[in-house]
Amino acid sequence: MIPVTYNGTNWVKADKENANNNWYNYDKQMWANAVTIKDPSKRTEYKNATVGTTIDLSYVNLMLVWIPRYSYTLRQLYGYQIEGASTPSINTPGAFDIKFVRTSTTEMGSGKYSGEELTGYFTPSSFCWGNSCDDEKTRSNTENKELPGIWISKFELTGVISAITSLPNQTSIIKQSHSSFFNNIKSQINGDNGSTNYGLSGENYDTHMIKNTEWGAIVYLSQSKYGKYGNSKYTNANKEIYINNNVNYITGCSGGSPSASQSSSCQYTYNIETNGTGASTTGNIYGIYDTSGGAWERVMGNFNNGLKDSGFSQMPERGYYNLYTSSTGIKGDATNADGTAGFYGDDKVFAPSSFPWFDRGGHYNEGALAGIFTFSSDTGAAANTRHSSRLAISTW
Repeated sequence: MIPVTYNGTNWVKADKENANNNWYNYDKQMWANAVTIKDPSKRTEYKNATVGTTIDLSYVNLMLVWIPRYSYTLRQLYGYQIEGASTPSINTPGAFDIKFVRTSTTEMGSGKYSGEELTGYFTPSSFCWGNSCDDEKTRSNTENKELPGIWISKFELTGVISAITSLPNQTSIIKQSHSSFFNNIKSQINGDNGSTNYGLSGENYDTHMIKNTEWGAIVYLSQSKYGKYGNSKYTNANKEIYINNNVNYITGCSGGSPSASQSSSCQYTYNIETNGTGASTTGNIYGIYDTSGGAWERVMGNFNNGLKDSGFSQMPERGYYNLYTSSTGIKGDATNADGTAGFYGDDKVFAPSSFPWFDRGGHYNEGALAGIFTFSSDTGAAANTRHSSRLAISTW
């Protein structure tokens, strides 16, 4: 990966070795970004380039954003109020208290607190890789690896399913089954193919279709002082992430408000302050886009191991999906385990046995029902044109 930052006009190479390089500053909602390069010769050129060299996005195949390991807790029902925000309620939720922690710290609190004393911190299972991470009783098993963080694709998946990218101003990949997204991400961006096609190296990582809990990790960080909720450029209702309302599934588009009606044009692109960047999880260009509207996003969350129309002949290895056996969510997945169902008035349909696969984020034409807290379900069928996905990279 090549670390990058934005200079106001272009993405340029950052210096990841220098703490003063402005690669990231989560206190200022500046999340770390990186890119992968598809052409081996250009990849070498950019690796050896000086800091500040412009990165030509025509050579990039993945744009990625780092979610650092954290623990969270939520004050009472709706979080705490930041200056400029509305009074916390289910329709205008407040902030999660978040603290960044090392891999040696795994907290198992309730995820909630009351009063003024910060208690109940919980480290989400999205920062654990293994087959038994989601169960608090087995998370400490030696088979599991605690993670320093996860990389998430900055946009919905773009390109074609046989050559996956994640780039702005491109058409999202749609009309693929759950298994098609899952299998193509793994086959193209792991192991030797990941090294050849994307420049990833080493053995201490896994690239996969995003899990429901990994989506939750994005949600809570965004709804904190480190995300859009904490960005002082936005007040009251505009603390909510703006919808991508583009009917053509163009990535990084913004309607300029949380519930704008659908549009045949890309009203604001991802680099336009603040109407465009308001659609990111940080309220600036450094966040993750398309989490509200665009296409519904298929995630690896499943009810009772139901296959339905997903294209799977059997379920994948357990660590690649979140398993639900009741209508209670997993702490940290931003469904209902923490009482976050319906935050911002977002749609909340828990996956039943007849529609066992989770979807997140909503659709471009759903207005206020779409949002980063939105969750619903489907059968996993390829015929559904409304669905895309994104990828995650766990590193240890």
